[in-house]
Amino acid sequence: MAGEAAPRRRPPFRRLSQDRRREEIIEAAIEAFGRRPEPEVSIDDVAREAGTSRSSVYRYFEGKQELYEAAADRVGAELTDRLGQVAGGPPSVQMMRRLELYVDFLERYEVGYAGLLGAGSRRAPEATLSTAQRVRDEICALTYRTLRVDEPSGTLRSTVQAWIAGVEWTGTEWLRTREPARPVLEATMASQFTAMLLAAAVFDPLCADRVAWLLRVEPPDAPFGALVRAVAGTFDAGMVGDLAGFLSHRPA
Repeated sequence: MAGEAAPRRRPPFRRLSQDRRREEIIEAAIEAFGRRPEPEVSIDDVAREAGTSRSSVYRYFEGKQELYEAAADRVGAELTDRLGQVAGGPPSVQMMRRLELYVDFLERYEVGYAGLLGAGSRRAPEATLSTAQRVRDEICALTYRTLRVDEPSGTLRSTVQAWIAGVEWTGTEWLRTREPARPVLEATMASQFTAMLLAAAVFDPLCADRVAWLLRVEPPDAPFGALVRAVAGTFDAGMVGDLAGFLSHRPA
């Protein structure tokens, strides 16, 4: 019928080495699970995506669950590898670049993101949850390295973990609504980390030390400086007066 999308053509069958065929099946599974939720994807769908037969898929994987876990493991490794390649520049520039790469990742996998990395679900398979936690742990480690911290305090650890959980939830929600605009999404997630670190600095010497370090090393035109100016710009004369009252208060 006119206007109807042409059916997806099955790629021609090709003779490949066993290792390469397995790799192509995993890549096909990632594509299939990235477009549709896991329950809607069959072994036949993956076989068509890979240009091979159903029996060929079963030659390498016992069933859909094992294939799904292999896809999740590959996606998690891809994400952490990409984030880990960011290096150099002010800390806030590094963090913003990682957030941009993370949102690129969200847009690539869309529907399958929550399932492939178990985002926001405690009912995902144990192996998938284990992969998701490993990804979170590696992102935590990247954040500590960006802050030049070898031994995080309990407060810093909980702050970073809470921020990552928030980024994960925010990303899932953004995929559903596509609001706010992507640049605002990324800036908001970066700003939330700064706000959480500032709050933690009130109670934790290490967090306070890292805030002081950021104020020394961050250039004015980096994201951290832009946030400070933006926050300061939200205060009108009346609010500045109210703030001065808070700052001058001395507890009895």
